[in-house]
Amino acid sequence: MSSTVVNLGTDSVSACFRHYLLPAIMGMIVKSVYVIADLIFIGQSEGSAGLAAINIAIPYFTFMFAVAMAIGVGGSALMAIRFGEGRKEEGLKMFQQAFSLTAIIMALLTIFTLLNLNSIAFLFGANEELLPLVSDYLGTLTMFAVPYGVGWAMSSFVRNDGNPKLVMMAMMGSACTNVFLDWLFLFPFGWGMKGAALATGLAQLVALGTLLLHFRRPNRELQLKLVLPEWDSVKLLFRNGVPTFVMESAVGIVIMVSNWVMLDLGGNLFVSVFTIAVNCTWSVILLIYGVGQAAQPIISFNHGAGFSHRVQEIIKRGFGLATVIAFALSLAVMILAEPIVGLFVDKPPIELLSLGAHALRLYALAFVPLAVSLMTVTLYQSVAKAAYSTLISLSRALALPLAGLFLLPALFSTDAIWYNLIMAEMITAVISVYCLKRFWSKLCGNAAESSVILST
Repeated sequence: MSSTVVNLGTDSVSACFRHYLLPAIMGMIVKSVYVIADLIFIGQSEGSAGLAAINIAIPYFTFMFAVAMAIGVGGSALMAIRFGEGRKEEGLKMFQQAFSLTAIIMALLTIFTLLNLNSIAFLFGANEELLPLVSDYLGTLTMFAVPYGVGWAMSSFVRNDGNPKLVMMAMMGSACTNVFLDWLFLFPFGWGMKGAALATGLAQLVALGTLLLHFRRPNRELQLKLVLPEWDSVKLLFRNGVPTFVMESAVGIVIMVSNWVMLDLGGNLFVSVFTIAVNCTWSVILLIYGVGQAAQPIISFNHGAGFSHRVQEIIKRGFGLATVIAFALSLAVMILAEPIVGLFVDKPPIELLSLGAHALRLYALAFVPLAVSLMTVTLYQSVAKAAYSTLISLSRALALPLAGLFLLPALFSTDAIWYNLIMAEMITAVISVYCLKRFWSKLCGNAAESSVILST
């Protein structure tokens, strides 16, 4: 941690939070804008078939990069805890192990994907009509899997090493590059799905190149070095990264199964509406992630240092802000549902506009409980309590959505499928609040014990 910027153990919690919050939020705002812009460009250029192809390719990429995010998020929390405990050599080792492991895994996944491209496309739902589009997108983007995955993992460590502004710059540079190249490759050049994937891949190179500037910083703790993975470190990384992996890969599984169910229930119309709704929700999730990323280094360091009262304060600030953001975005989507749907397809038919607005409003009702669950997962992961965060992640991202996909239409009607997200998030929020109360009680006990020790 860079003491020239903030000291996570002695500076005020509000100052530490502000230090991490603006870069994290700005980075996620930009990323959410370019996620939506990416889809808008593809929808305007390739039509509903392009949107459907993206939704088929997304689950596989979600799985690939869930691995990188799990190693990065889980490993950086472990590193920050060790820094807080004063075990800096062990913290540095966590980074080097995570960096090397991510690079190796992504290289192996690249080879596997390119050798089995069409089979993967068919497995994830492509038909004969969509196969060329899915294969073009999947094959091109896979060529950038190593820098994409390493960049995602590295961003968590750079943020925890006291340089959140560089992470923000990396995300902003990547987003601007992606949006510009999307327009250039899809419209003037007319490169179709290959162009869209190439734009995303080149944007990730920009992000990784920006992050590498951190290692020219004289007061950094991290040292970039490729090492052989050690089994003990690998186990720790994966154990603490399980919640993130579950959450991210489960999204891909649910999208894949949802595509199958949506096609059966309502054909291309349902798939198109689902694509729009799920990506708008993903933009909200990114913003909540931003709040969580700002809180995580402070929670991890002070948990490692035994400063329970500071952990309590950052929990209050983080959860409060995440809830306010989620509520505001929920209201905005409720009011602007029709114009939002109209952005994605040129002259959308009335059925798409009507059903899309209805689905978006239902999804918006889930934003606040979603924020509570995501922040609770971040909290438990920040203190290396993987069991609780895994339980919540499995509930909200996999078990409940899959159950709802099959039970809601069977028990009620076809349109009940659009209530799936709010059902899953409400139930998960109840579980999260229960876990949070238990954690808070333990924190209060630790804080009181610390006060007694200090007073004596």
